[in-house]
Amino acid sequence: MNTPKFLFAATAALALPLTAAAQKVTFDEHILPLFKNQCLKCHNSDKPKADLDLSTFSATMKGGSSGLIVAGGDPDGSSLYKVVAHSAEPTMPPKSKLPDKEIDLIKKWIAGGLLENSGSKAIASNRPKIDLSLSAASFGKPEGAPPMPGDLLLDPVVRTVRTSASTALAASPWAPLVALGGQKQVLLYNSDTLQLAGVFPFPEGFPHDVKFSRNGKLLLAGGGRGANKGVVAVWDITTGERILTAGDELDVALAADISSNQKWIALGGPDRLVKIYATATGEQLHKMKKHTDWVTALEFNHTSTYLATGDRNGGVVVWDSEVGQEVQTFTGHRGAITALTWRSPDILVTASEDGTVKTWSVKEGAQAKSINAHSAAVSVRLNVDGLMVTAGRDKAITTWDKEGNKAKTFTITNDLPVRATLTHDGKRVIATDWAGRVYAWDAADGRELPGLSLNPPAIADQQQELAKRIADLTADLPKLQAKLAEATAATVKAKTDLDAAKDDNARRPLKLAAEVAAKKQEDAQAAITNAEADLKLAQAGVDRLKLGAFYAQVWKAKEAFTAHKDEQKRLLAEADSAKAAIKQAEDDIKAAKKQKTTTKEEKDKVAKRIKDLEKSITDNKKLASTSKDAADKMTKPLAAEEKKLQALTADYQKLKAASVPAALKSAKL
Repeated sequence: MNTPKFLFAATAALALPLTAAAQKVTFDEHILPLFKNQCLKCHNSDKPKADLDLSTFSATMKGGSSGLIVAGGDPDGSSLYKVVAHSAEPTMPPKSKLPDKEIDLIKKWIAGGLLENSGSKAIASNRPKIDLSLSAASFGKPEGAPPMPGDLLLDPVVRTVRTSASTALAASPWAPLVALGGQKQVLLYNSDTLQLAGVFPFPEGFPHDVKFSRNGKLLLAGGGRGANKGVVAVWDITTGERILTAGDELDVALAADISSNQKWIALGGPDRLVKIYATATGEQLHKMKKHTDWVTALEFNHTSTYLATGDRNGGVVVWDSEVGQEVQTFTGHRGAITALTWRSPDILVTASEDGTVKTWSVKEGAQAKSINAHSAAVSVRLNVDGLMVTAGRDKAITTWDKEGNKAKTFTITNDLPVRATLTHDGKRVIATDWAGRVYAWDAADGRELPGLSLNPPAIADQQQELAKRIADLTADLPKLQAKLAEATAATVKAKTDLDAAKDDNARRPLKLAAEVAAKKQEDAQAAITNAEADLKLAQAGVDRLKLGAFYAQVWKAKEAFTAHKDEQKRLLAEADSAKAAIKQAEDDIKAAKKQKTTTKEEKDKVAKRIKDLEKSITDNKKLASTSKDAADKMTKPLAAEEKKLQALTADYQKLKAASVPAALKSAKL
């Protein structure tokens, strides 16, 4: 792991007492005075070494050129604590060591949740739950069946009156899955059945970019809220679990990707910076400055060796992923870069508002090919077979073969396209437009298929619609059966009449009548067969939605239990922080009583300090007791809540086991 290379000024130690106003170890009251004395000579806002400014709380939280330096609740995982404790290189200060009391104060501040002041809430560590890193880059087809969703939320998190356009669209490289960014959620669809397969909550705002990992096991979304927040979230598509959150930007993440070895996550946005985070630690590894306008697109290559980025000014940069250094800069586009992707580990493809789709060789450092694809190219994607699809402001969606020749063009008549992609097998084309529609076509014959929804109906509404459909189909079946009986009788009569005719002149009209009757019987039988199949699918759909509704209950119960459990942990941490503050104040009182004083002013100053410290002890004892009591009171309800969750989960598993998997898989709702 890379350690942030920040420097501290080596100055004399300063004892920092906890004042009466200090209820907890906070940045404003305790850490900032320490930084002022020890660190700000090198790490100030004017000339921050290694881009690290420790003069304010927000700047400290931002970290430096080598990433974040603190992780709430995790001192041992925080670079700041490790370098001042001299347990990691480079040690800081470089020529000496801070007093143990100051090192311990930094440790307590981090452990207590990085409080800015006494009224702040503790900040939890943003570290991933598991290490996603692979031993090698994964870009070929994985062994076994491709990853498919298991138990996922099917109820939309947000339902809106109006559908917003989506810039976030991606297809799984190996499975029939398509991901769409909606408002505060990412929607997963089965691209074979065009049926909703899962909902991933994204409470941070609007997803602007979605990507599948190269092995198809993970789904990534970058987004947030403009001029407010930017993050990248990663989910396991089989479980729906959110396993990692990277970045804590002050503006939205417009582009994001995860490397094929799953060691790094990259993001870019309006701040014109490209940042790379480690998936193992959540730390920022690199912050690259080169782009002169918003970063609008980025993607790692197949082998994770390169990261390509594009901006709103037409600039394209290829970076060394490992060290974050520039490898190539490509110029030639006369409009904003709207999308980019890799054809091979060395060959990059870019789309621009200048209408061209260009191919670049990193090895040669030059343009290899340029296609006048659209009046303004807004999207380009390649599937694993090398088939390409582009979209432009000429309202055209175009597929291209491996040699770069046009295969087929699909036209959007209602609005301008935003994004387009090919499914894993190249059989379907999916595209979004600025009106919030999502289109689907058969790639071979150009036939338009039922579209997907960025604003799908709630399960309750789907159940109601299916119930009406089942009722209508059930009511139609007797009518269809009556038609079949009638058609069958007509067929029998026509055949009898034909058999009774003795000459050709009489047989000709009777033969025609028999053929018509037989066709009517065939059509009537087909109508019954189709109605019965539709009824079976609708009934399977009811089972699926029933299962989905039950899982929604399980999911909500789990979310509530987790939130309550986290609150208990926060209260216990608050109590521990208060106890630490008490111990610090007691030590400071002992030191103050030993302090030599010669004047009345000095004696009064020490007496006031002791009084303030005693008040601090009283306040923190009250806080420790209150927080501990509140946490203890939660224990019994939490146990009951956990038991209820376990029972609900068991009931869900029983309902799931009773369902018919084949029927559920074939349901086309």
